[in-house]
Parts: sequence; C-alpha cells; structure tokens
Amino acid sequence: MIDAPVSSSAAPGIPHDIFDTHGLPRPDGFEIWRESLMPLFEPQLEASEGFFARVDGFHLRRLVVSLAEFSDQRYVRRTGYRADEGADHLLVQLYLTGGYAGHNGHRTVRVGPGDISLLDLSYPLETAAEGSSTISVVIPRDLMFSLVRPEQLSVGSVISAHSAVGRILGHHLTSVWRALHSASAEDDEQISRTLLGAIVGAFAGYRGGDNSASLSDDTMLDAICAYIEQNLCSRELTPEHLCLRFACSRARLYRLFHPLGGVAAYVRQLRLERCLRELSKQHPTTSTIHDVAQRWGFRSQSHFCRQFRKQFGIAPSEALERARTRNDTDTAPERCLSPWRPAFYDWLRQL
Repeated sequence: MIDAPVSSSAAPGIPHDIFDTHGLPRPDGFEIWRESLMPLFEPQLEASEGFFARVDGFHLRRLVVSLAEFSDQRYVRRTGYRADEGADHLLVQLYLTGGYAGHNGHRTVRVGPGDISLLDLSYPLETAAEGSSTISVVIPRDLMFSLVRPEQLSVGSVISAHSAVGRILGHHLTSVWRALHSASAEDDEQISRTLLGAIVGAFAGYRGGDNSASLSDDTMLDAICAYIEQNLCSRELTPEHLCLRFACSRARLYRLFHPLGGVAAYVRQLRLERCLRELSKQHPTTSTIHDVAQRWGFRSQSHFCRQFRKQFGIAPSEALERARTRNDTDTAPERCLSPWRPAFYDWLRQL
C-alpha cells in the first residue's frame, strides 16, 4: 500500500474522493461497488464473505486515476455490453500486489505484482483477480488514439515488472498518483499530457517476452484483427484478400485464427455483434432488420437470422423489440445510490 501525502496547496485541488465499503451498510456494499464500476465492467463474487473494496481516486477531467484495493472477485464485460453508455475506454493498470488471469478480446492476459496491463474495453473481457491493490488510469479511446494509431497498441498487452520499461512506467504511475494529492486544478492539463505521453511511449509497439516467433504471430494477429474491425462493412474480408493485404500465407493465417474459431467465424462474430449493437440501441433507427444485415455484410436475411439466433439465443426481431421496450421503460428515474454512491460513479460517465 502506498501512503498518500498530505496536501499543503492553498489553490483548489484536483477533484478527489475516497470510497470504502467498510463504511457502508453491510448488505449494500457489493451492490454499490458493482453498479459504480458498470461503465467499465461488471464485478462478480464467488462468495460474499470477506468482500471489501477501497478506491482513492482523482478526476483529471479527461482521465480518472485511482489507487484501489479489493478482495477476490471476477470482472466481466461480454459481447454486446451496454452498461457503458457507449464509452468503451482503455484501462491501464499497475498491480502493486496480487494479480489476475483472464482474457481481453483474443488475447490471454496474466498479470502479477509490478506488471502493467493495457485493456481495451471495446473487446470482451473476463478476468479473475485475487485480492490486490492497483493504480489504474481510465483513458477515453478518442483521447488515446489522438496520440497513437490503434494498430500500434496490442489488446491485452502486459509490460513485465522485470523489464526496464515496466520499472520506469511503474515508478511514473506511482509518482503521479502521489503528486495528485498536492496538485492544483490548474495543473490538470499538463499532468494529463505528461501521464499520457509516458503510457503511449511505453505501450506503442511494445514487445515483451523471449519467444520472438510467438511475438511475431501476436503482432500479425493484432494487425489483422484491427484491419478486420475497421473494414467490417467491406465484402472483401476473405482469406485471399487478407493474405494479400498482409503478405501472409494461407496456412499461417489459418493457424493464427484457429484459437478464434477460424477467420470466417471471427469476421461473422464481429459482424453479428455490430448488428446486435445497432438493433439494441436505446433509440432504434428506422432501418429494417434487412437493412442492418445488408450493411454489415450479410446478403441472405434467412442466413443472418439463423446465425444471429445461434450466437445470441434470440431472433433479430426480439432484439429490436427489447430495445423499444427498454426505451419506454428507461424514462423512469434512475435508482439513486446516494448517499453512498462514490464520486467516481459520475466521473466515469463524464469522460
């Protein structure tokens, strides 16, 4: 645990809040914690015994920086996640103690003490964390990608605690969190630029580990997946086109995508997810199901409906109807978590 310095600045400080479940009514602690983190992911407990969470955080207008301590729990963000209100941020975490194992998108992620991970919340995520303490930085994706091209960042990247880059960035993150306690609000923008510069400099093109062949495969897979996501509307996302575009043999392409169920399955899954997202909007467009299917590369509506039901367990028409029903019921007042709701509940929604 890092001790926080005492602020001596007379100028208005950066917005700061401490949230601790030990001070909450016992039955409500986890529910308040769960709802407060829903813009990022959904916490889940195997057992409620021994649960606790504490967050010491700062709101830098464009970033949220915090030190958190928590007991064992899982964090889940599945395909079609909509509790984020469309804000699929990036999350950088330095694990001071503890760690987790899981996946982010197609990448398996394992983190131990001192490691620093970069999670992209536009991809599905599921992790199982032991009791840990972390320094976290929540970064809006448009802010991050104004400084670096998306293909330069690998989903689920982990910078090892044993690397020089990991030690430097870890020290920087720790120093920033300590300095925020005595920083004035007018320092906000410069601190944000300095912090983002360090994160981008560390993660852009970072390649860790010893197995160069495996890393080369990871790099190639990341690049192809990014290209597929950016061109989902194109009808040219065939193995032939991808091999030509990335100077990759068909055998290697198939080997790279084998853990993901194959190239065609991966493209189909992403297209179905886009269709689900569009049909499930709070304010559905006037587009028909046929229009949505055509827009995302499905030529046959019957084939689209079969695949949609197989993937999500409901028909496209049901997804559309649920969105309309939700739109009618969402006019009800939001369930108020006050007076226990932490400030970062609102900070995450303001990014």
